[in-house]
Formats: sequence, C-alpha cells, structure tokens
Amino acid sequence: MILFRYFSREVLVTLLSVTGIVLVISLGWRFSGYLNEAANGGFSKDILFLLITYRVPKFLELIIPISFFLSTMLVYGRFHVDSEMVVLQACGLGPSRLIGITMGLSLFVMVLTGVVSLWLKPAGETRVEELFAGQRILTEFDTLAPGRFQTLRSGKRVTYAEDFSGRGALSRVFINEYKETNFYGPKDVITVVSETGKTQLDENGNRFLVLKDGYRYSGQPGEKDYQVVQYEEYGQLIEKEVAAKREPQRSAKGTLELLGSQDSKDLAEIQWRISVILMIPVIALMAIPLSKVNPRQGRFSRLIPGMILCFLYVIALSSARNSLARQNLSPEVGLWLVHVIFALITVSLFWLDPFINRLRDLIGGSGAR
Repeated sequence: MILFRYFSREVLVTLLSVTGIVLVISLGWRFSGYLNEAANGGFSKDILFLLITYRVPKFLELIIPISFFLSTMLVYGRFHVDSEMVVLQACGLGPSRLIGITMGLSLFVMVLTGVVSLWLKPAGETRVEELFAGQRILTEFDTLAPGRFQTLRSGKRVTYAEDFSGRGALSRVFINEYKETNFYGPKDVITVVSETGKTQLDENGNRFLVLKDGYRYSGQPGEKDYQVVQYEEYGQLIEKEVAAKREPQRSAKGTLELLGSQDSKDLAEIQWRISVILMIPVIALMAIPLSKVNPRQGRFSRLIPGMILCFLYVIALSSARNSLARQNLSPEVGLWLVHVIFALITVSLFWLDPFINRLRDLIGGSGAR
C-alpha cells in the first residue's frame, strides 16, 4: 500500500502538470482561431469564453490518456535512472506487482476519462451547438468590431464604424451595399457615410439603423448618373441575415442516444468514446518496458519512440473511426481491432525486453573492453 501511494503521488502529480501544460497550449491555439473569427464578424465576442469553457472536455478526452502515458514514462524512467527501481526490486517489487500498481493507476484514469468522454464532452458540445444556433440570427451590428471593415456573409454589404458604445451609438459610419449580385459587369452601389448613428428597436421588435449628418451616394461606378443626397437623418431597416444551418455534430449526442442508434456515424462516435477509455490500460502497460532505461542513457532516451508508438495508436483509432463512419469497416471489427493489435505489440515489448537488455549489456561490455 505504501508503494502504491508513492507511485500514485509521483505519477498523478506529473499527470496534472503535463495535462495543464498541454491543455493551455491547445486552448490558446483554439482561442486564437475563435478570436480571429469573431473579429471577422463570424459571431459575437461575448460568447468567446463560453465557447472555450464548453470545449474543454473535448480537449481533455485525448489529453488525459496521452498525458497519463507521458507521466508514467517520465516517472518510471526517473526511477530507473536514479536506481530507485533497482532498490525497489531488491525489496520485493516484482514485475507482476509493478503491473498491478500500474493497472490500479490506470483504473483511476479510466474512470476520469470515462466521465469526460461519456458525459462532460457531449454536454459541453450541446451547449456549443446552442451558442452557435443563437448566433445564426444576429445582424452585422451585433458582431461589429470597431475600426474594422466587416463583410456580410452574403458579400452584399460592407460596414465600418470607427467606434461604438454598448448602447448602440456609432461614430464615423461607412456602409457600402451592392444592389445586384451579378459578379461580372457593373453593380448598382449605395454608399452611405455618417458622422454619428445608432441602432434602435421599434414596437414590433424590428431593428433600424438611424444615421445623422451624412451623405448617401447611389449609382454604378464609372457612370455619370450618380445620385448624391445629403441628409440630417437617415433610417434603414437592418434585416437579420440567417446563416447557413450547421450540421449537427455527433459529439453533441448523448451516450445513451448513440447506443440505441444503428447509424454508422453514431456507431463510430460511440466506439471512439469507449476506445479512448480502453486505450488507457494498454498504453499504461506499454510504458513499463519502454521506460526501462540504463542510468547512463537518461530517462528521456526512450521517450520519443514511446510517443511515436502512442501517437500511432491514436492515429490508427482515428482512421478506424473515419472508416467506420464511411461504412468502409464493419461495426463488429470497428475500432476493436486496433486495440487488439496494440495489445499484442505491448505483450511483444514485455517479451522482447529481456533480450533487449541482454543485447544492451553485451554492447556496453564490448565497448568497455
């Protein structure tokens, strides 16, 4: 029990550190993408942090298993380099007991990953879908960023405001609108500029843009029949531009709903959620022989081969999921074949480990002579 607590403390502390670092990097990369999309008027900046928060479980679904593999290799590798493992083995820590301790740790990580993958991720993705659905009916002024030219999704209007307040007040407004959508040839263009403006709602809930002290230009570029109107107040109805409906994401479906479905894409999603849980004991056992290093080699000498093998495992699962979703793979085979293959690889690593150590000792001995 003392050994289990010692191993647990070392592995779980390292797991927490590695998971935190990888999660921050992943969220930073995703946040920059959302920030760029919000700046271009794709959605309101008010939902940025909500999107990132609800997307955390989706990142953790894979980050936790991979971080657990990394932390196990790092801790066990340090034990070998510092000769702690030799001392522990001399005190009675045999291979079977080390496997038992590792499986006990992997059981805890499996439960944690199961909660994230089977419950938290679909709940978070459902909230993300609801947020994006609410953004579909926003007008350009709901997502307008000050000091940026913003194009509507239809490409018919470009809007610019130098500054605006939370109450809908705008300053130095520029609106350029194409009245005809023919790509070739001249288009009828209406350009409106104004020093100030504001948006307001009428009693029916319609939103109007009211501009003051500006000019309205209309006509075709290059023609002489341009019309220029100077106005003190100019009102225009802001039509809600409904964006294309997003295809529902399988990751947002509940686990029980997926279990009762016979759709190939649903089967691929549920097998993926189960697979990220089943891969944990396999990679945990894989880390035991891979982390066994000579003190002169350093604990990072086998880290890169181990990470390559782990990533091949994840890539193989992802490829099998895509094949199953496209009906190129039968559900009976599905992602389970990948687990069988890598379980056999793990067994072969244990079987080959004595021969590798003997070969390494022979090479080291010949080098010493």
